[in-house]
Amino acid sequence: MSGEKWIIGTGFSRGIGYELAKKIKDNKYKIVHLGRGQCGFEDIFIWWDLLNPISDSPILELSKQLYGKSIVGFIYGAGVMPILGVSESNRMEKHLFWQSQSEAMRVNYFSCAEIVEDILPFIMSHNDGDIKDVPFVAHLSSLSAVDPFPGLELYGATKAACLLYFQWLSKRFAMDELTCLSIHPGTVHTDMVNNVVNSSSKDLEIVRIYKNMIEKKELMSPQASAETIYKFLFSEQAKKENAHGKLYLADKGEVYQHSK
Repeated sequence: MSGEKWIIGTGFSRGIGYELAKKIKDNKYKIVHLGRGQCGFEDIFIWWDLLNPISDSPILELSKQLYGKSIVGFIYGAGVMPILGVSESNRMEKHLFWQSQSEAMRVNYFSCAEIVEDILPFIMSHNDGDIKDVPFVAHLSSLSAVDPFPGLELYGATKAACLLYFQWLSKRFAMDELTCLSIHPGTVHTDMVNNVVNSSSKDLEIVRIYKNMIEKKELMSPQASAETIYKFLFSEQAKKENAHGKLYLADKGEVYQHSK
């Protein structure tokens, strides 16, 4: 139907992504969800392992599903945290450590860029005469992409790679053609944070930081984070245009500025 507006997304099965998908569905958008687990809000679900290269993923099935649909935007909400500490004397630990870094780069950057490049023709042809919205592509980034916490340097590198890709996209497309958005959601109490606290060495500074924030109840809830992200993506046009190709701090409502 020509009046239907579609959002494509990953990472909608839990955490911020789950709450964001709920908001999107509540506001009458249709959802194409790519991932390994369903969220219950999708209209179309395509099983997709983001650890696999695009050549091993169901891109043809996705293309068939997108044909003729009015795509408002794409949200890459998937992300993984690599192992943060390693024993220098244990070869197996070192192997697993670097394997996890490779997997994080695969999920946090390569899969995002590959999917965006393959679906761009569908997004850019979204305007069928009835829908006038400027389409967007967005990914959930991190402050660690530009200013990493101690211990998050390699995780930050994966996010920095994706941030640079979106900056490059913003040079290819003007903001009134395709708005390219990198969104730092804030420090949110998610499974990823819990896994860092429970699975990483207690000697790591980032573990102490997260524990302290949890004890002081300083972490945002996934629901509150999704609310700010949804409002930014679908209601705050001026802020969205200003954030084209930049890192937007959703918890502060402003674009990141490098300190001098």
